[in-house]
Amino acid sequence: MDERSAYTASDPGIVRRLWRRVAVLGLAVVLLALLSSAAASGAGDWSGVWDTQWRDGGAVMKLRQEGDRVFGTYPGFEGVMQGRVEGNQLSGTWTDAAGSGEFTFSIAPDRQSFMGRFGTGEWWTGKRTDAEMARTFFEVPDLSSPELTLELFLRAGNQAGEGRSDRLGVALQLLDYSAFEAPLTAYDRIDLARLLFRIVDRLTMRIWEIRPADDLSETQEHAVELTQAGTNLAYTLRFRAGEGLDEGDSMAWRLVVPPVEEMRAALDALLEVHGGEVPHSRQHHELRSPRDTMRTFIEQWENAQGGNSELLLKTMDLSQIAAAVREDEGALLGEYLIEVLYRIGLPLRQEIPDYPNRRGPYTHFVHPVGSVEIHPFEQEDGSTIWRFSAETMASARALFMALEDMPLAEGTARGESTPFFVIRNDVRSIHRELLRESGGGMELWQWFALVLWLVVSIPLGWLLTWVVARLFRLTKTEGGQLLSTETRFLWPLRLIFVAGIGLVALRILGLPQTVDMPLRILIGVTLSLAGGWLAYHLVDNISRAIEAHSHHFRYRDEVLRSLATSLAKLAVIIGAVLFLAEILSLPYQGVLAGLGIGGLAVALAARSTLENFIGGITLFADKPIEVGDFCRLGDHLGVIEAIGLRSVKVRSVDRTIVTIANAEFVNLHIENFTRRDRILLRTTIGLRYETTPDQLRWVLVEIRKLLLQHPMVTPEPARARFAGFGEHSVDIEIFAYVGTSDFNEFLAVQEDIFLRLIDIVDASGTGFAFPSTVNYLARDGGVDAERTERAEAIMRELRKGNELPFPEFDLHTRSELRDTLDFPPEGSVDSGPRGDANK
Repeated sequence: MDERSAYTASDPGIVRRLWRRVAVLGLAVVLLALLSSAAASGAGDWSGVWDTQWRDGGAVMKLRQEGDRVFGTYPGFEGVMQGRVEGNQLSGTWTDAAGSGEFTFSIAPDRQSFMGRFGTGEWWTGKRTDAEMARTFFEVPDLSSPELTLELFLRAGNQAGEGRSDRLGVALQLLDYSAFEAPLTAYDRIDLARLLFRIVDRLTMRIWEIRPADDLSETQEHAVELTQAGTNLAYTLRFRAGEGLDEGDSMAWRLVVPPVEEMRAALDALLEVHGGEVPHSRQHHELRSPRDTMRTFIEQWENAQGGNSELLLKTMDLSQIAAAVREDEGALLGEYLIEVLYRIGLPLRQEIPDYPNRRGPYTHFVHPVGSVEIHPFEQEDGSTIWRFSAETMASARALFMALEDMPLAEGTARGESTPFFVIRNDVRSIHRELLRESGGGMELWQWFALVLWLVVSIPLGWLLTWVVARLFRLTKTEGGQLLSTETRFLWPLRLIFVAGIGLVALRILGLPQTVDMPLRILIGVTLSLAGGWLAYHLVDNISRAIEAHSHHFRYRDEVLRSLATSLAKLAVIIGAVLFLAEILSLPYQGVLAGLGIGGLAVALAARSTLENFIGGITLFADKPIEVGDFCRLGDHLGVIEAIGLRSVKVRSVDRTIVTIANAEFVNLHIENFTRRDRILLRTTIGLRYETTPDQLRWVLVEIRKLLLQHPMVTPEPARARFAGFGEHSVDIEIFAYVGTSDFNEFLAVQEDIFLRLIDIVDASGTGFAFPSTVNYLARDGGVDAERTERAEAIMRELRKGNELPFPEFDLHTRSELRDTLDFPPEGSVDSGPRGDANK
């Protein structure tokens, strides 16, 4: 083994990195190969039928690719085109009845659509179309009889609709324009075809009924009189035999296009029942006639597969189905009905009466197990809409079962099936016997599916509950709870998951109403109760988590927590009850409406509760207190312990809990001691009447010095004033703020100041006065003459130097005296330097 091999073998990390790089490189090569192969195979794949549009028009065209050359036609405008493919682009020329020009198309990556342009800034887009449209436009039509010609003409007109008259181009070969002597362009012919179609579209007929009773082989013309439903207005269609489209065809019957004036007069007469206007392209969505309802139902079935089922459900009377399951059950019954119509044969819309003032029901199909009927329903605004009757929807499943073995009608283009019918068709392909009904209208495979649901949903529900509990730590044990975590969270979650899986299963299995409704009610009740129970305890859990960290919050957060918790719990209870009422089809809407009328009675009955609730909101808005505040609340003195939606709890100085309702609390006089920034020190001291004026002045000066020097007394508005003469004393009022909000600290400062006041009075030579009656039985020593002289001498010096500090000290003296005393006093336990926090 050489050195390099030894090094590689001894270092597994290098080997892993090499293998990883080789794997990434290999994967990249494979992906590039696949992409290149896909690009090569899909490049220039233009062959097929395309439904295209441009500004104010469009055409269905057929393209054929040969190598890098593409040839195409769009017969609606007698158009031809040819071009060359380069990568994803097709460029070439077009020619039709309107002129000619150049174009450039670019195909989308999915090969299902393209974007193009022609002329000066004109756009041209297209998408691949379905087989039915391709067959309608490009197969040689069978014109061997008048009824076949009329059917093809009606199908082409129905495909065109309003705004896509180009699709009538395929009908040009079905029409006879011999009544017009002047040459007609393709655009003229399409306009005439559209006018004739509007006339025929207002008539009602059965295609097979216009088949002539006599042999037409010896006749060149045939006339058919058709009528408008409800008005009996008649219009005659004429057919003329001519040369066949192919050499092998002996005769082709074409529909004769009458003169324009004749067609316009006929159309005006037929439109009188519709207000004289041609219905717009979506007017049939208003369901004004049986034709509108049938047409809308067939059109909207495809849209319902994409999730937009509102208009489809509107075509059916689902009033006998519980509102909670109406949408799901309606979609299933709608599919049963469309499957029945596929087997009957989707009618041309002109075969359904469109008289809006018809009053009797329209019967489309009758079978021993049921019928397909469309009934009128009067709306609140007085208008009438048409829907498939409730009886039709109730028998839709039975009709489908009876017609299931009937093959689809010829030419029927069936849409995509729902999961239920896909599964059912798969079951049918496995064994036909599994579709046999075995009780309760249930098929055998559906019973197996229900058992499978229970077998799968229970362990899956337990597993999902375990995952959710781990993610959100729901298994954590909490003290002080009457119910265990298993009861509060885990069991509701299990029931919700099992019921949720069951709800999905019901949407897929398509069970009959006799089984589906009880199961849906059972699942709904389970979801309502388990969901409400879980949500209630989750709210409680979240509230306790917030409360556990309440020392980080201010008052407004505490009140908001209490308010939000109560409202959330109330919303959970109401939501669960309403959901349960919806599931059970209880008429709670009437009860809710009655609450509006009986609201006054409810308010009076719950007056105190409402007052407390409003009081709680007022506390949150006004914010006079917070948890932990020391307050006087009327006659109560204590600390706020809790603020709730209903009441406030106060810990009194006797250590009892006082509960005050919010309605009463908001009317109390509230004195919040905790929110003080300072505490007032206000007292009056009385000196003996023997005190001389200068002694009094000296005492006042010293007290003012004390207030200025004390670090816990705010300098403004600290003052000491000779307040007046009392019964037994000369009174000095002291007014100052102590810079603290702690009452215990205030008491300590007050004590210190009072002790210093005693020292000042003692040093002045006078004394405190007190109420008494003095009987002089001996010579009284009186006041101390020496101290009196000293105090008076100081005052004389100050007076002589114009330095008497009355009524205030000058600014210089005030500045020198400020905060010069030691506090706490020297020698005390707490003595030491103090900051200037109160300055």
